[in-house]
Amino acid sequence: MKTKKAFTLIELLVVIAIIGILATVSIISLTNARAKSRDAKRVGDMKQIQTALELFFNDKNRYPTADEWNTGQIFSTSTLGTSTYMQIIPDGPVPADGPCSASDNSFAYASAADNTYTISYCLGNTTGSLTPGLHCATPAGINDGTFCCGQQVVVTTLAGHACNTGAPDYDQCTYDTVQIGTQCWMKNNLNVGTMINQTADQVDADGGNIEKYCFNNNEINPDPGNYNDCDDGEACGGCSTDGGLYQWHTMMALPQTCDWTYAGCASQVNSPHHQGLCPDGWHIPTAAEWHTLAAQFSSPPGDTNCSDPYFVGGCSPAGTVLRETDNSHFGALASGIRRNRQYDPRIFYYYGNSGIFWTAEPTYWPDLNPDGNFSIDIVIPGANVVASGDYKDAGFSVRCLRD
Repeated sequence: MKTKKAFTLIELLVVIAIIGILATVSIISLTNARAKSRDAKRVGDMKQIQTALELFFNDKNRYPTADEWNTGQIFSTSTLGTSTYMQIIPDGPVPADGPCSASDNSFAYASAADNTYTISYCLGNTTGSLTPGLHCATPAGINDGTFCCGQQVVVTTLAGHACNTGAPDYDQCTYDTVQIGTQCWMKNNLNVGTMINQTADQVDADGGNIEKYCFNNNEINPDPGNYNDCDDGEACGGCSTDGGLYQWHTMMALPQTCDWTYAGCASQVNSPHHQGLCPDGWHIPTAAEWHTLAAQFSSPPGDTNCSDPYFVGGCSPAGTVLRETDNSHFGALASGIRRNRQYDPRIFYYYGNSGIFWTAEPTYWPDLNPDGNFSIDIVIPGANVVASGDYKDAGFSVRCLRD
């Protein structure tokens, strides 16, 4: 009787290895195909959205507002009825691919008063002529590699300081952005540099030695949202959620002597865009630019109180709206201040009552106090935005504005 030959152990191992290689190649090919399919869908969806937006524009002579976009569909109403141009606005297919984060993967829409819009989205791979990464769709088309307000700004260095999310000083390396009217603002308070003790003075913003104060000397906020009794030393406030508090010269990346004599440093202030500690392409806002922001939310819109250099009347209810995250999306924080220690023994206070932000140039009465009036106060409770003043060695919050 003849015996049948069987596979040897080595032959079996070779066959299994070949099957494993073929399976791996197949899985990789399938994964790549799915990723390319998602990218193709992102581009296709964007083109369909742009077509719907143009139909809306032809009907209404403007593009949808953010609130209209947030309804989840693109439609317009008229005396002749309702026209629906897109029943459901698509979003980026999941999961995100390539260099795109989950937040990048979402389609972020913003409209502006000058009849334009931006939609940020992200591609994981080369798709046609488009490269991987963030992209910006506008009425002019799809721009490759162009910053689109609504995208995140990732910071690596600021004024020579290397940003490091894992550093003990809790640098904030990624900043959200928001389009408000024709302006593009950061949605987060600046938070970069090394925390110093409340009794010390910030000294130098040159050569990478950026210093900041944190409310109540808390680098990490142990109790976010707690606005009660913070002036009495409770564990609230902190750079991790509220950003750093900077002296004026540090924020402006100027010598410390500029805190005491603006006239001697005025020639070093670049107008209209002084970068200071802001990333490339961003700058410290002027008082006039804060006025422009507040006027978006005054009642009536564009109220002359908002254009007055002294903020007479407070530009109500802009203060209320700017503190909200749902309406303006600006989210002004009541992050308090570090007061000039020669004049107030409490050092840190106003947490939960005010968000005070530096300006690059005097806000009001520069002929009377050229060294003191460099800030905007968004008061809580209240609906006002007011020009305010303090000595420039106090510690206030900083927001950056796109050039």
